[in-house]
Amino acid sequence: MKPYKTVIYSFLLGGLLALIAQAMLVCTRTAFTGTPLEFWIGGSVLLLMGVVGCFLGGFGNYQYFEEWATFGALLPFSGFAMAVGMKMHGPYSKGATMGKSVWAGLWLVIWFNVVGAVVCILFGFIMTMAGWQTPHFDANSTPLVFPGAFLMGGILTAVFQIVWLIVKSITPKAKPVWILMFAWMMGAVCAPCGLSGFLAGTFGEGFSVMIPVGGYNMYNVGMDLALGETAVALTHLGGFLLAVAGLFFTGLFTFLIFKGKFGRRTVAEAHLLKAQRAVEELTPKVEAAKKAQEAAAQIE
Repeated sequence: MKPYKTVIYSFLLGGLLALIAQAMLVCTRTAFTGTPLEFWIGGSVLLLMGVVGCFLGGFGNYQYFEEWATFGALLPFSGFAMAVGMKMHGPYSKGATMGKSVWAGLWLVIWFNVVGAVVCILFGFIMTMAGWQTPHFDANSTPLVFPGAFLMGGILTAVFQIVWLIVKSITPKAKPVWILMFAWMMGAVCAPCGLSGFLAGTFGEGFSVMIPVGGYNMYNVGMDLALGETAVALTHLGGFLLAVAGLFFTGLFTFLIFKGKFGRRTVAEAHLLKAQRAVEELTPKVEAAKKAQEAAAQIE
């Protein structure tokens, strides 16, 4: 596939997933506003997107999107949940035990989120102590929030797809997780000048369901700590930890569903099996159609 096509596919897929997330946000705001779970409205959207990735990935469908549009599929939270599940399945497809396979995914969740959180919290703390204080922003419910979410979701995924293509051309051994960590850090780097907050406040889930929001949220935790707003910081951190737990469990269920349906087959083997089954199911229908045509021709 030509590189420019993957950028286009990333834009379209990223925008579509952002639209889905924006619809989820509207539903969760309606359900959780005024309840004890109000603080976790954003985290619940991430969990629901993880469920989307879980079922599509578990049945071997989300991986097609990853092949067509790498970061259009991976940058949204749904893709990260699927990736954790496939991280577990990788060792399992090579004969590893269930325990070692699950640990591979759990370790990815731990090191990625711990490293990202610690660095971004420290960055937020240091920048705030140095005099950089940026306000918190919440996604606005405006008539343009849905097209805005689509546009920003598409732009972000297309940009990081381009970054991925550049890095791959320089270092063929590059891994997608490198770009995901870079995207996470960019959420924090763009926070002091207010850009991350502006994107979250203006484009809703077009930014807030993407990996960079993790860096932005942890920057805010560091900022709150520097300002002495410990309770606010702990609230944000609690929501983050719930989202991380949701990431692990949706990844785990992705693995379990995929394992139950395809066993120890690799993703490529699973897709081949699905194609073979599709052909087997389609063949009798084609033969029946041919016989019907022949019968109709004889009558005429």
